[in-house]
Amino acid sequence: MIDIDYYGNFKPPIPRNLITEEISGIYGSKVLSEMSEIIAYYKIYEKGADFKSNAEDYIPADLHFCSSASIMDKEVRFLFSTPPDISIKPINAEQGKTQKKELSQLQNFVDTVLKSNNFNRDLIRGARDCFIGKRVAIVANFNADGIAVSFMPSLEFVYDVDENNADKITKLVIFYNTNDEKQLKDQRIYRKRYWLGDDDFCYVDEALFDGSGYKLEDIMPETKLLFTYIPAVIIVNDGLTGDLSGRSEIELLANYESWLSKMANADIDALRMGMNPIRYTVDASKKSTKNLPINAGAFWDLTSNEFGAESKTAQVGVLSSDTGYSGALSTTLDRIKQSMYEQVAVPNVSPSAMQGVVTSGKTLKAIYWDLIVRCNEKMLTWQPAIQFIIKCIIDGAKLYPESTRSYTDNVPDIDYRIEVENNYSLPEDIAEEKQLDLSEVEAQTMSRRAYMRKWHKMTDDEADEELAQIAKERELLEDSYGFTQKSTETTEDEPIEDILD
Repeated sequence: MIDIDYYGNFKPPIPRNLITEEISGIYGSKVLSEMSEIIAYYKIYEKGADFKSNAEDYIPADLHFCSSASIMDKEVRFLFSTPPDISIKPINAEQGKTQKKELSQLQNFVDTVLKSNNFNRDLIRGARDCFIGKRVAIVANFNADGIAVSFMPSLEFVYDVDENNADKITKLVIFYNTNDEKQLKDQRIYRKRYWLGDDDFCYVDEALFDGSGYKLEDIMPETKLLFTYIPAVIIVNDGLTGDLSGRSEIELLANYESWLSKMANADIDALRMGMNPIRYTVDASKKSTKNLPINAGAFWDLTSNEFGAESKTAQVGVLSSDTGYSGALSTTLDRIKQSMYEQVAVPNVSPSAMQGVVTSGKTLKAIYWDLIVRCNEKMLTWQPAIQFIIKCIIDGAKLYPESTRSYTDNVPDIDYRIEVENNYSLPEDIAEEKQLDLSEVEAQTMSRRAYMRKWHKMTDDEADEELAQIAKERELLEDSYGFTQKSTETTEDEPIEDILD
């Protein structure tokens, strides 16, 4: 655990009384104590881990290495820099034939809503907040202006779950500051609260508070929604069974980074002090050693101390730092950094190290295999969360049709299932895989439509149009070939009208 004593006096941006009003019991106390810890993780991410120097007689170097942020960002980019594919699929093959148009309309509606909310961009930002602050919330809101999908970091919400089902949210309270004023009376804190009522419907209210937790205004009174669940999902990073808090990636890396910075700064100090070596003289006159020049090519004319012994003569020397430790230090620093990479399963590779090693996508996939497995593990949490928020969007569109006006004219009321397939930013052996798929098309074990969807990223409608165009062109070519054959078989005396007939 990171030493966060220096955050003991940190005043959370949200008044404690507002939080204790909403979340009580053991979990409520844990949320309060955890806030300063999460703030410490964000500080490490932004500025690097703190370390203590043993220097007493000089000002030590204070260079913080943000290795935790660098390694964690690589993990996040690998997970979501190439957005996952979100598809609306039929329940069965028969529905796929009879409701093909409706499924396509539903897919286009979901894609439009996600695009208008910059979902793919916010997905990678939300993952970064989740990995730092242990958890993140995704909330869907519906009004006449449209559908909003928002990611909330852990410092801006508290929540509670059903006693018998940790995946069922029974209460979600969102807080955030609307200004940066220093005086408590001038601060404004927005609070939006969702909860499940006794009638199993979702309720919501909104209010505005000052920095001391005093309510200034009711923005929205208690309102009953048409949802029978809270339209939000909480994504918890790692953790154990029943864990509502999660675990921070920064927590795994911070202690290593602290030692890395400490030893690297000690090396900087040794080098900095060694660049200005200590010069000394023995039995030299003070008059001759005053203001000795140190520029290149300087000449020192020293005189022996006239009060010294007759047999002694003036001497000059330099005390230089021994850098014999450099090899051992380099090994230690590399070991610490390698341990950091291993903690989050990110391969420690560099472009120079990869040259001549990676000759195919399969080799690269083998190098990144541990990270792929780790990301697959995380997707076991992210995938159902994304599926649930898509379900919220579709359900909300049916319950509040006025919110869909800017996206579509009609949201089909049909059965469906949601597939979320993750994509990793690794080059594949495309030519080899394409050739394999083409051979399957020729062997009629893969349809031409499936090939177009996979390699040309076409929808079913686009693939059908392309297949229809190919059929037309083939028919034209066959007709043209038949006309050519017929024309070569005619005689010169045969009228042109007969040829055309």
